[in-house]
Amino acid sequence: MLLAGWLFADLLLGLTIIMLGAQAPPPRPTASAKGMAGASPSPSPTPSACATRIAGVGAKAAKIRFSVSPGATDAALMRQVKKELRKHRKQLAGRHAGMVLTFGADGGTGAGVRLATRVNDTIGKAYPRIFGRAATRNFHDLAAPPGSISMEIYFVTSGCQETPKS
Repeated sequence: MLLAGWLFADLLLGLTIIMLGAQAPPPRPTASAKGMAGASPSPSPTPSACATRIAGVGAKAAKIRFSVSPGATDAALMRQVKKELRKHRKQLAGRHAGMVLTFGADGGTGAGVRLATRVNDTIGKAYPRIFGRAATRNFHDLAAPPGSISMEIYFVTSGCQETPKS
């Protein structure tokens, strides 16, 4: 019972620190605020509708399914994956993957994860512009037949944060 007050005080301190860290930084001072009142103002750039560029990973995944030979050599696996991903070139062209979830099926859980790992390593080498910097996660799929690959690809998106109206 004696520690209840200290616990409350520690929680209050923790919440205060979180609130201070969540606040937006103060606005930057302008040239006139820095003591440059005598300097002639330079022409201001034309305001654009986009204040800052925002990039993130999209919420909707592109889903691709195909089959490979689980016992294939690395070179053979590379050919199989390239052939299968060429079928989806319209979906992949000009885009960059931010996150790839790959589900492999090869009997047990360990073998399925190993197959998914091999496929993820292969896509990074086969298509480095699309998958080179993507975060990949390897999973198993016990319900699919051996050699089945199911990929969920979340692409990097970019947007625009509009300038605030004054």
